[in-house]
Amino acid sequence: MRFTLEEAVRNVRNSGYARRFPTQDDRRVRNGAVFSEILPRFSLTKGTSIFTLGSCFSRSVEERMQGFFLPTKSLAVPSSERPGRPNGILNEYNPGTMCQRLEYAARGASFGDLCIAPEGEGFLDLLLPEYVTPSTKERLLGRRAEVDRVYSALSACEAIIITVDVVEAWYDNAAGLYLNRIPPPSVLLADRDRFELHILDVDETRRLFERMVDVLDAIGVSKIILTVSPVPLEATYSGRDCAMANVFSKSVLVVCATSLCHRHPHVDYFPGYEIVNSAGQAFYDTDSVHIRDDIVDLVTSYLIDQYAS
Repeated sequence: MRFTLEEAVRNVRNSGYARRFPTQDDRRVRNGAVFSEILPRFSLTKGTSIFTLGSCFSRSVEERMQGFFLPTKSLAVPSSERPGRPNGILNEYNPGTMCQRLEYAARGASFGDLCIAPEGEGFLDLLLPEYVTPSTKERLLGRRAEVDRVYSALSACEAIIITVDVVEAWYDNAAGLYLNRIPPPSVLLADRDRFELHILDVDETRRLFERMVDVLDAIGVSKIILTVSPVPLEATYSGRDCAMANVFSKSVLVVCATSLCHRHPHVDYFPGYEIVNSAGQAFYDTDSVHIRDDIVDLVTSYLIDQYAS
């Protein structure tokens, strides 16, 4: 990113007190965390349709967005198929799966029977997140049709809120698709060359982000909010300490999201990751992974307060 002298001076004027790092008595500091000042370039009008895409943090956002129509809330699967939130099968974690999901939806295309793997006496959908129980192939295809119907509402949405989580992603070479989970050991061992672990770098992530913006522009989604999930990487296959792998993952995502906003005036970045991370472990449950419910309320309320009109 490069700025002219005039642009740099304007940045200083627009940022005001937020130009300097906050002290403990700074008004940005609340509940032990830094709620970074943001300058929204657009607003979200009550009553309009908003799509939420991404990890479990997206589900938290949609639950608290009152007065909007959210197509993703229309899906509900039995808890026997996926414990937790009824629409938790919509969770997407890496830029690869999110990009291909949007591109398929824009074309009205289906994944068919790609990336379905045997597991015990049933099958698993590798495009869905973990904790989804094995089922018959017929049920998996039926559930894919249910997800497709949710995404068919995307083109009628004014805005989308995208929460990216990690840059570690398993890739199916046979299907040419990113996966939302690691395949079962029996499937990996049956064809050792079929699956690869991709750890996306800045260039790869930036390209995926740009493709996502291109497809959203093409179908008329005019407002995009990007945020990085504060939930850390729970386990890594990178060979590095997971704490280091997590910092790499979040850093790549923050850099690419910020760069994307600089190039596209209809794309904003919301600092959810930075807010939670600024408070250290105090904002997390005892497992050091999941965010406390009251903190999720604070962060999502801040997002909604800044954008809702």
